[in-house]
Amino acid sequence: MTKIQAPPDKSFSKGLILLQHLALCEGPVGVSELAGNLGLTKSNVHRLLQTLMSHGFVHQDAKSRYSPTLRYWELGYEVWLQSRSGRAALDDADALALKTGCLVHITLADSRQEELVLFERIGLPVSHPMRRLWPTGARVPVWRIIGGWSDFVAFQIAYIAALPPETLASQEAAIRDHLKDTGITLQSVADRVAAARDCGYAENLGSGLDGVEGTASAFRNETGDPVGVISTIYDRGDRDAGDRTSIGKLNRLYAHSISRSLGYDDLN
Repeated sequence: MTKIQAPPDKSFSKGLILLQHLALCEGPVGVSELAGNLGLTKSNVHRLLQTLMSHGFVHQDAKSRYSPTLRYWELGYEVWLQSRSGRAALDDADALALKTGCLVHITLADSRQEELVLFERIGLPVSHPMRRLWPTGARVPVWRIIGGWSDFVAFQIAYIAALPPETLASQEAAIRDHLKDTGITLQSVADRVAAARDCGYAENLGSGLDGVEGTASAFRNETGDPVGVISTIYDRGDRDAGDRTSIGKLNRLYAHSISRSLGYDDLN
């Protein structure tokens, strides 16, 4: 467990890290365990928990164990409703899912352009195992292969392709170091990025789940900055290479539509 990094007098930072830790715990947790995991004193943890309880973020059970309340979800839902980029993408995601018969994901970039956050999934049954694999709100690194996967996936490549070329160049040393012993080369990543720039969408050829393919295209805000990716997922056995190309072109078309909704018109 990562020890807390904030200076000892940064109570607000400690409280935020405690909130994040509680959200990731599988069940209620006691003060001693929390203190040990976060490298804090029990008195400090107890004081932070009491403050969080007073604001409705934490619940204490009969055994003096603590867990997060739905206040997290309430705030997250309000953020979801206010996300201009995400909301603009929803109608086009619905249309793309209907047009192609694919599952459709919307991922949004964080403010530092280092992670993509799963905003919404269209056409995914409740019982589908991908709900566990890709829960709403899951964060994916832009510049690293997702743990357990064999290569960068399409929505990572699509987002990188939409960034200025010098951004990828600035990450080359870190990517090359990350790719050691993976069998993937920096050149292969660069080639996929270049191909995505050329055709306007990236392809995923089973780099994560066996038998699953997909396409992805980034969309931009009014200043031309990529702010998210709309992507398709489908079973490989149900499609041929020609289908993949047509799905990719539709994917690109709907990404352009989202960009226009966000005020970006230079789509050439």
